[in-house]
Amino acid sequence: MKIITVTLNPCIDADYKLTAPFIAGELNRVPEPSITYSGKGINVSKALYKMGRDSVAMGIFASDGMDRELRKMGICVSGVNRPGNVRRNTAIIDSNGVQTQINEPGQAVSEEKLREFIGLYKSELNCQGGCVVLLSGSIPPGISKDIYRKLCTIARNAGAYVILDCDGEALKEGMEAIPDLIKPNREEFEEINGKKLEGLGEELRINAAKEALRFHLTNHSSVLLTLGEDGSVYAGPEGCFMTEAHKADIKTFKGAGDSFLAAFVLYHIVEDKDCETSLVLASAAAARYLSE
Repeated sequence: MKIITVTLNPCIDADYKLTAPFIAGELNRVPEPSITYSGKGINVSKALYKMGRDSVAMGIFASDGMDRELRKMGICVSGVNRPGNVRRNTAIIDSNGVQTQINEPGQAVSEEKLREFIGLYKSELNCQGGCVVLLSGSIPPGISKDIYRKLCTIARNAGAYVILDCDGEALKEGMEAIPDLIKPNREEFEEINGKKLEGLGEELRINAAKEALRFHLTNHSSVLLTLGEDGSVYAGPEGCFMTEAHKADIKTFKGAGDSFLAAFVLYHIVEDKDCETSLVLASAAAARYLSE
C-alpha cells in the first residue's frame, strides 16, 4: 500500500536549548540551534522511514534546496518549487522546560504553482495496491482555506484512505469532504467538537472516548485523539479504544504527535493490526521520539 504525505507549508525548525530560564525583554544567550527540515507530513514520512517503511513526501517547497536535502536523508520526495526561502519556526526551550515558539507564516503560493502541485498529486494517486493519503499542517498564504476539502475529495474519488491532520478553519473546511480519519490533539478536538474535555488520566480518556465516538457517529470520520501525557483514544467503525501515554525522558516538544500518527498508520491501516495494539505501539513510538 502506497503512503503519501502532503505538506503544503514546509519549514525549518530551529530549536534553541537554554541552560538558564528564558527572560522576556532581556538578553538571552543561546547555543547553536538544532536545525531540522520539518512540517507535519514531512515528519510523518521521516518517522515512517525510521520504521523501515517508504512513503512519498509531497510538498510545495522553496527554491533553497529543502527537497534535495530530504532526498539525501533517504526520503522519497515529490512536489513543486516556488521562489524564495523556506519558512522558519523557532523554539526556545529553557532550563525549566518552558518552550517559547515563534512560527513564520511562509511565503505566498501562486495559483500557477498550486495547479502544478494538484496535477502532480493526481498522478501520485494513480497507483496499484491502494493508497493512504495524509493531508496535514498549516496552509501558506495565497491558498484558500478550503484546499484540504478539495484535496480530500480528489483522493477519495481516487479510492484512497484519507487522513486529515490540521486545525482551525482548514480542519472545519476539510471535514466537509468526510476524510476517513482526523487526528486532532485535545485543544483542536475541543474546538471542532464545541465542548471541553474534563478530567485527568483515565477519567479524561473515558470522557474523550465518549466524545470521540459521538463525533464519529455524527460526522462519519474516525477520530484519533492525542491527549499529551494523559494518553490517546481512537473512535471509528471498529469501536472505541484508549491507551495510556508511555513515560519518556523528554528532550524535545515537537514532532511526537507526528511519530504517533506515523506508527498508527503503519500498524493499523497498512498492516491491519487491531486498534488496541496499534494505539500502544503508536504511544511507544511517540515516547521514543520525545526521548531522542
